[in-house]
Amino acid sequence: MSEKKKEVVEPGKFVAYSYKLYNDADGELLFETPKNASDYMIFGVSHEIVPGLQAALEGLSKGDRFEVTLPPEAAFGQRSPEYLLELDKEIFMRDGKLADEVTVGAKLPMMTAEGYRVEGTVLEVGDKIKMDFNHPFAGLTVTYKGEVDEVRDATPEELHPVGGCGGGCGGCGGGCGSDGNCGDSCGSDCGCN
Repeated sequence: MSEKKKEVVEPGKFVAYSYKLYNDADGELLFETPKNASDYMIFGVSHEIVPGLQAALEGLSKGDRFEVTLPPEAAFGQRSPEYLLELDKEIFMRDGKLADEVTVGAKLPMMTAEGYRVEGTVLEVGDKIKMDFNHPFAGLTVTYKGEVDEVRDATPEELHPVGGCGGGCGGCGGGCGSDGNCGDSCGSDCGCN
């Protein structure tokens, strides 16, 4: 009898994984995947995964545990003053008045001129709206502790999604529009509608 070969994380594989993310400096739990809702990626295709985490998962199989500590450069980057922006109030106006959700500390979804989704935190509300578009975990050394939940061949639809952006949009820049389609940077070979 031949034993079934274990699937390992390698390019072109669908990988589901669950984890807890900690601030390495003080052990604070920053994020935990919800129960029965693993994160997933297409290894080597998805662009939105933290590079150091992707490297830590390579070669693992279903049921394997992982733990990796990553400096900012391999995780969420350093905090950058270029991501602190002052935006015109008109952007946030609804029916002639400032939208209710525009308050100090609020996290607001926004779109770049190129069609990428980003999230910003409101820092100040005045003549202009000052926002911070740094990732909330930028500048932190973080530790991922988790487990690989599934490894299998990715389907053709997962490798080249049509009509959406699952799996990082198949190489067209990873930007998704508010309608679920790829952003303006998407080339005709992207497969996005």
